[in-house]
Amino acid sequence: MEKSAQNLHQESTCQAQFTPGKFNPLSDEIVQYILTSSGVLPLKESHDAATKKTEESFSDFLKYFAVLSMPPKYTTVRVNLRKLPLGDALADIECYVNGKCKTNHKSSVYPHPVIPDVIIIESNGIRNVTPETKEVIVGRKCGSAVLRGANVFAPGVMGATPGLKTGEKVAVYSDLDDKCLRGSKAYKGHKMFLGNGIAEKGRLELFRDPKPNGLAVVMDEKVFDCPSFGDFRSDVFYLQNLPSVLCSYVLGPELNGVVLDMCAAPGGKTTHLAAMVGNHGKVIAIDRSKRKVEQIEESAKKLGLGNIHAFVYDSCSLVKENVESESEKLKANDERHEPVSSRNKLVLSPPYAPSSFKWILLDAPCSALGQRPQMQTKCSLKELKSFPVVQQQLLANAVKLLKSGGALVYSTCTIVPEENEKMVRWVLDHFKDVELIDSQPKIGQPGLRNCGLDSYQCRKVQRFGFVDNEGDVPHSYPTDYDRDTIGFFIASFRKL
Repeated sequence: MEKSAQNLHQESTCQAQFTPGKFNPLSDEIVQYILTSSGVLPLKESHDAATKKTEESFSDFLKYFAVLSMPPKYTTVRVNLRKLPLGDALADIECYVNGKCKTNHKSSVYPHPVIPDVIIIESNGIRNVTPETKEVIVGRKCGSAVLRGANVFAPGVMGATPGLKTGEKVAVYSDLDDKCLRGSKAYKGHKMFLGNGIAEKGRLELFRDPKPNGLAVVMDEKVFDCPSFGDFRSDVFYLQNLPSVLCSYVLGPELNGVVLDMCAAPGGKTTHLAAMVGNHGKVIAIDRSKRKVEQIEESAKKLGLGNIHAFVYDSCSLVKENVESESEKLKANDERHEPVSSRNKLVLSPPYAPSSFKWILLDAPCSALGQRPQMQTKCSLKELKSFPVVQQQLLANAVKLLKSGGALVYSTCTIVPEENEKMVRWVLDHFKDVELIDSQPKIGQPGLRNCGLDSYQCRKVQRFGFVDNEGDVPHSYPTDYDRDTIGFFIASFRKL
């Protein structure tokens, strides 16, 4: 058992070249921690006591870790239905995706049957591609983008074969260990083959400028067949993972409602919520990073959304106990006959009084170990254990800010039980005026058992990726596009 826990990672690292979906991107200590926390491994290292059932579950979970190194087979696109009907959107995407395809393997394009503004693009998955002789080495972040359909841009290039010229065919590899020095001529470290492309810049162009920009390689033979979107109709289409889109529907704000998005960057859920509440509704978007708030504002502008009010602020300090509640503010303003613009400014700017919001979304900062594709994660065990502390602070503030009868949705893009099921347990134990409610619509799987929630509570939350397939499923088993997603978790609460 102990040997098996390391096989998938260590044996694969004996080879210099990796294949998406064939290796474990997580470190051994992280794997051990997750499996122990999930109840797959015994708390004590008494492997002789492990049952056959545990051995089988252990093997299944190890296979899932390998899946993390590969993108989902299905790309999901959210449509701005205020600007384009779904039928027209389907036609536009199909024409764009398959019109650019240079092979006979056309992508299937169809609407999601439950989520009304989502279009699914089904790729053909892993393809057999023979690497070209000349190489370009890119960083991990760039490599992940290429696996999800992007071309290679100059800032992401770390190394290239000597003598590489514009127009030549080249094999593109991702440096998995972040050890390739910029300007490298031949990198021998751990790398993943991403596919072949046409060089748009030669080696001299790539490295003579300390801050290169522009397109470096156009990928025309990808190892993973995933559509490239770029900025195609960015006022209408928004690339967003399916569970992320689902969060807004689970929260379910009313038309003209006011929603608080506590950790809003990069803005996918923010813009979705803004479309749902309409022009006369409001979404208050909070993030600590000025750059990320500017990114949210830029996305809102592209999508034609004027009802997003973004603020640079720390949501751990979002509650101000000695200010009037929202209803008291509005009543006072009405009595003073202040204009609407002044009234809105007073209500919208942080910090906020307790019980100010009927709808709150907390997509919490997390370890992000459900994201796909992952190369080699640099997250340490110490860092991993720090996230629940911040999440508890944010949840405590969210509960204070929530009105009686209001809805709070908590979500993460990680597979770690301490940040998911066990965090739900913490909320229920510490806030007796909050109840866990069923998250609808239901397209995910129940929560992991033996992680703080009983079977009834497990059915109320939704987990994507790293699921316990032997658990009771209260709804029809999801189709492939609902199952093959990033790792994600959603829980919905109501204040009594």
